[in-house]
Amino acid sequence: MSLKLLLVNLSALVLAIVLSACGNNSGDNSSDMDLIPKITASDRIFTQEEFLSTGLKKSKEYDVTDLPYAEFAMYGFWKPDGTESVDYEIRFYPSHAAAINEGKKFADEVTGPDGAVSDNDVTWKEGTRDRRTSGFTSGGGGGSLAVKYADYVIHSNVILLCQGRESVQSLQRCWALINAIDVTN
Repeated sequence: MSLKLLLVNLSALVLAIVLSACGNNSGDNSSDMDLIPKITASDRIFTQEEFLSTGLKKSKEYDVTDLPYAEFAMYGFWKPDGTESVDYEIRFYPSHAAAINEGKKFADEVTGPDGAVSDNDVTWKEGTRDRRTSGFTSGGGGGSLAVKYADYVIHSNVILLCQGRESVQSLQRCWALINAIDVTN
């Protein structure tokens, strides 16, 4: 195993240990979610190439004509050593302010338990099929269409929608990918 991959796995493991150690006894995830930042500013402007350098495999590029201020968007998957493959949608903006002011509402619309999964219900229709899954949902139901991305992260100029059944899982997966960029670059 290369040093880079070892550091990525170690970062993900440390994050998981910290989150499990800091959980509350009531059984809800609110304290876990408070520990994982959802929106963070940075002067760094991320590029597609930085994400691809982690081993992220790009499956599709999306047309961002109808996604205000977005410069680029892609769909792909990442499989760090020893873990399952996880889907990501990454939207690139010219700045952190543009990501928050122009992109946040589009991410809110398609994530979480009430996220839209139908072309009829979303404002930006590009990639709608990639943002849904079928099968068992977090509520225990099965066989119906469900949101693939339980949550997202806005970090600097990017919005990452990360596959997960619950918000905490999605946020952990977003930060694992972001941390992998810092390790590889």
